[in-house]
Amino acid sequence: MKQFFQSNLLLIAMLLLPGLMLGQRTVSGTVTDADNGDPLIGVNVVVMGAESTGAITDFDGKFSVNVPEGFEKLLFTYTGFADQEVAIDGRSTIDVQLTSGIDIEEVIVIGYGTVKKEDKTGSVDVVNSEDFNTGAISGPQDLLTGKVAGVNISTTSGEPGRGAQIRIRGGTSFSASNEPLFVVDGVPFSNDGNPGSRNPLNFMNPNDIESVTVLKDASATAIYGSRAANGVIIITTKKGVAGAKPSINYDGYFSTRILTSELTNLNAEQFRNFVTFADPSRLESLGTANTDWYDEMTESAMGHSHSLSLTGGAANMGYRVSLGYQKFDGVVTPASNENVNLGFSLNQNMFDDRLKMNLNYKGGYTRDVFDPGLIWAAWTFDPTQPVLDPENTDFGGYFEHGVSLAPRNPVSAANQIESFGKSFRNLASFDAQYEIIDGLSVKINYGVDYNSGGFRKFEPTTYLNTQISDRNGNIFIQDYVRSSQLVEITGNYNKTIGEQHDIGLLAGYSWQDFRFDEPQLTAFDLATDIFGFDNIGVADEFDARTFSSRNRLISFFGRANYAFANRYLVTVSLRADGSTRFGDENKWGIFPSAAVAWKILEEPFAAGLTNIFSDLKLRVGYGKIGNQEIGDFGYLPTYQLSDGMTQFQFGDEFVTTARPNAYDANLKWEETTNYNIGLDFGFANGRVNGSIEYYFKDTKDLLATVPVPAGTNLSDRVLTNIGQIQNQGIELTLSTIVLDIKDLRWDVNANAAWNKNEVKAISSITSSGILTGGISGGVGNNVQIIQVGQPINSFYLFEHLLDGSGNPLADGIDHNDDGSVDLADMYADLNGDGMVNEEDRRAYKKPTPDLLLGFSSNVSYKEFDLSFTLRGGIGGYVYDNNASSRGYFNHLSLNPAYNNNIHASALVTNFQDPQFFSDYYLQNGSFMRLENISLGYNVPNIGDRTLRLYVSGQNLFVLTNYTGIDPEVENGIDQTPFPRTKGIIFGVSLGL
Repeated sequence: MKQFFQSNLLLIAMLLLPGLMLGQRTVSGTVTDADNGDPLIGVNVVVMGAESTGAITDFDGKFSVNVPEGFEKLLFTYTGFADQEVAIDGRSTIDVQLTSGIDIEEVIVIGYGTVKKEDKTGSVDVVNSEDFNTGAISGPQDLLTGKVAGVNISTTSGEPGRGAQIRIRGGTSFSASNEPLFVVDGVPFSNDGNPGSRNPLNFMNPNDIESVTVLKDASATAIYGSRAANGVIIITTKKGVAGAKPSINYDGYFSTRILTSELTNLNAEQFRNFVTFADPSRLESLGTANTDWYDEMTESAMGHSHSLSLTGGAANMGYRVSLGYQKFDGVVTPASNENVNLGFSLNQNMFDDRLKMNLNYKGGYTRDVFDPGLIWAAWTFDPTQPVLDPENTDFGGYFEHGVSLAPRNPVSAANQIESFGKSFRNLASFDAQYEIIDGLSVKINYGVDYNSGGFRKFEPTTYLNTQISDRNGNIFIQDYVRSSQLVEITGNYNKTIGEQHDIGLLAGYSWQDFRFDEPQLTAFDLATDIFGFDNIGVADEFDARTFSSRNRLISFFGRANYAFANRYLVTVSLRADGSTRFGDENKWGIFPSAAVAWKILEEPFAAGLTNIFSDLKLRVGYGKIGNQEIGDFGYLPTYQLSDGMTQFQFGDEFVTTARPNAYDANLKWEETTNYNIGLDFGFANGRVNGSIEYYFKDTKDLLATVPVPAGTNLSDRVLTNIGQIQNQGIELTLSTIVLDIKDLRWDVNANAAWNKNEVKAISSITSSGILTGGISGGVGNNVQIIQVGQPINSFYLFEHLLDGSGNPLADGIDHNDDGSVDLADMYADLNGDGMVNEEDRRAYKKPTPDLLLGFSSNVSYKEFDLSFTLRGGIGGYVYDNNASSRGYFNHLSLNPAYNNNIHASALVTNFQDPQFFSDYYLQNGSFMRLENISLGYNVPNIGDRTLRLYVSGQNLFVLTNYTGIDPEVENGIDQTPFPRTKGIIFGVSLGL
């Protein structure tokens, strides 16, 4: 049934067409400039409620539009002029005069309300649906990549369905979350990862989203208090329009994706030559095959997406229903991502619009098939060995080295291991707002977020892991249920006093309860070699446990807005949050904010500036915000049950024990103080608009898991408040309408953001710094540090000495002729003590870029449109762990029973042993990426229907000097990532 629906979605939509072809009438007229009476060319005329139906004025300012039956309003929009709604009232001819100036009535969503765009006092950016990125969108975060200054959205993996790392104005925490708070249709929800899905946002259909608002400074975010330290992203979904006739829209595309780069490994011939040179004694252990393991595991990946929506309304009521399905395969088999999304919204006004009610639901089912650790095996496995060994029935006919530490045959793992996650998420909300008297209203908001799913992994008897452990197959099952409930009550009062004073007051109460349950079950020795999960009941050994958690947030908040003479604006807010994640002494946090704005053009002395500027506003803001995303029970003494590997033997029995966990009874909020100053400007009747901002963020009581002296706690590491960090930066946003004539319009948007990050203090127990940045290779090796005076997570490495050709000095050679071979033969003595040791490692460079850049262009000519987005980062560095973990000669012979392939860099460095802490592996990761490009064609002359055909490209190129696979990697450490891809998409949008 599902396959029939997927294959015939477009046909079903087309069959509905005859019933939607209702009567229509023609309305024509002329649009002129209200100031001088000149005709306006290229004015957009749209039928409200049927936005796909419209026209554009000609050289004489004339228009003619077919208005479907039941629609009674036209919307006139033109760059540099205020939008105007006009009621048709049975007329066939309508002449309109537009007033120059920006659209002062445009409103943007902020915390617990809206504000006119011209009246905003904080740092707020909005990306609307018409400006979203196009292409294979896996979640809301992909829609605004590169669109907002100071917002770094980086998808560090090419794994299908994988989420993105989002940083707003730099990270503010060591160990707590650095992700922003997401609010969907008024409901703040948890964006924690879970075992069943790699992307907590992919339960939503991107086609359901109307706008995304980013709150960046504390004056805008402090109304969310304890969860706003990393910014707030407000997602508003599409709604139905009261009185609109039903309309159906279908959006679908098919995509194909290929790898963006190749692996720097040795092929079979190169590997044989290397073994001949490096260790001829191992030649007999080589095979006779020529296997490209990476090629065996990768292939072109196909994908498709379909979205169908029904929108309409009746008297005082609007509705929208949507259904979406998408399936993406990964370039590494067997990885894939599959989503089914359902959306519903209903809005109803009653009692002369005094009562307004909204019901919203967004649900999604996600199934991810994971790569079971194959990429490392593909890079390391001996290329002279075959994929298959038919005589080896113990391993299912696949070649395996057959020893525990050897890399697994990646093809065997791909075909035999079953590893997948599933997630079913429901986000529903209902709000009702009643206007008691003019200007005074009360609103109740109730929301539920229910997320359930799990992770499954099965290893059959014929897989190497079970063979070497002498087991009959393994099953791992991890389920979870995460849920939250929200109840909010807010009151709003808005009043204009005389002609000079505008007052807005907000007061509210919020209660949100979070619950988390995670049962786990591991089954060994299934007593059968039948493939699948149905045999868990016949397992000989089980290890079962359940983890449960609960926390609650209770809040009181208020906000006051005051405007004098539409010239001076003041916003003050205060929130008090009480969280069960902290002890009695630190349970409550107080988060104030204040902001002022000055509309300079409203001053009498600025009358002469209106010939130059269309907007000129100065904004200053201050606020305190917090971060409570640290997990639960860190302040309480808790106990952990032992598992099957850590039980205590008592006679012939193994007893499950309970051991205490480390805790800090004095845990308290991370608190960020934020200052912001901004200037909004506009030129040429609004054809050029922009802003420039400076911000400063000071975060204290930073939480980190740090080592503690033996005997002072119940573990050698504990989560505690230990430090201070500062971020400061400058952001520039510019949007221009380069051309806007009869058939041609060209918009250009650009943004740039510079950020400086510095650790200002660390507590005495870790005064020398906190090692972080774990890498592959060895045990417990770290290549980054949190150190006072340095950017957070700075790389912590030796300075490698170079020869005359610029290559690093190789190990095992007495380069300095002192009669011994030691670290001084390769690394610089930076502290000048005459020896090279751990004290000569230095904090050097950082993973985050100094400068983030975004550039987008949109051109439309008649029925054609062309858009693209470029995104870049300058000044960030990347540690190539792929090279450091395999780029040395002795990696070949780590075990006498098998050969390991090596990274090609070993042929340049001639390293015999690993040099994990060498800055040779640190490279400049600056890049510029073509995020997407799209060419579309709107089919003309099909009545009130719309049909757009388009082709898009994603990640078609990246300009960089980084020699690894991709310069965008998590936390600046490049270690066996799922390879990034570039893709081509063919799509269609149909409106009926």
